[in-house]
Amino acid sequence: MVFPAPVRALRYLVVAVLLSACAGARQSGQSLRVEAGYCDPPHLIADDPAFLPLPSMQLLLRDSLLSKRFSQRSLLLANAAGVLPQLHELVRLERATPTGNARSEQYQAQQQRILTRLLLLSTTIASVAAELDCEGERADQVASYLTEHANRREQRLTVLSIAVGAVSGIATTVLEGRTAQYAFGIGGGLATAILGVLTLTSNPTVLFTHPRNLLADIWQEAPQSNAYPPAVWYVLTEPAFSNQGQSSLAHNARRRWQHYGQLERPDSRKGRAQLELLFGGGGHYDANALHLRADMLNELQASVRLINQDLRGLLQELTPPGQ
Repeated sequence: MVFPAPVRALRYLVVAVLLSACAGARQSGQSLRVEAGYCDPPHLIADDPAFLPLPSMQLLLRDSLLSKRFSQRSLLLANAAGVLPQLHELVRLERATPTGNARSEQYQAQQQRILTRLLLLSTTIASVAAELDCEGERADQVASYLTEHANRREQRLTVLSIAVGAVSGIATTVLEGRTAQYAFGIGGGLATAILGVLTLTSNPTVLFTHPRNLLADIWQEAPQSNAYPPAVWYVLTEPAFSNQGQSSLAHNARRRWQHYGQLERPDSRKGRAQLELLFGGGGHYDANALHLRADMLNELQASVRLINQDLRGLLQELTPPGQ
């Protein structure tokens, strides 16, 4: 069928608009690459084996010298800091020397050693919380970029859809002959429908990697962690640090992620792909997955920062009255 020249020109215009929209869709679907690693510690510091947490507290809690002087939570945190032997010696010196300002130099030196280790624990908590915060902000920042990118693309497609609808509507009115009018009416309708589908399916992704994944050990509930310092990992995995004392902070975090619908069912294909994405080395994220990752990191950050509550309690018990 041979159309008049005006009809062919308008038809080519509609085809060009659709090709432009499809090209934009393919371009927006191409993954951007986000560099990883700027939240990682500049260098990993090996912890002194002499101050690593002891695996069992049952024998230590039988130490009546310590249990009469400190609460169980404080002793657990002292074990996390690796200062239980020093704490035992401090209590022994405390009983052997007068109260007040007349403490022996040996007592004061021991107290200073313990405070130094607790200061190191405090900076370790702050360091882990800062890394979690940085990773969460990184995910949120990229998610915001993808959302803005999708909104701009959706706006362009909407404008194109309106323009195509207007052109086809005008053409069916001004052109003579039913063949031309039908061609433009059907072509315009199809073009508008395709643009509408492209608008609904706008979901750009980004290649977002995290070789050092702070979520992985939490999900796997690993007995040891290469990502978290031993003191922090001990607190996160020791059930006694939770309010109920029945399950660890790490286990409770994992259970909340599942209970509140943040994660898909792990036995489904979508769920397995999501678990591999979140708890592996990374992959192609959309904005929703990045926001989910940021929420999980922020939740862990809060759990780490709450260790400071127990640290404050230990410092209060460590300071003799009037000092």
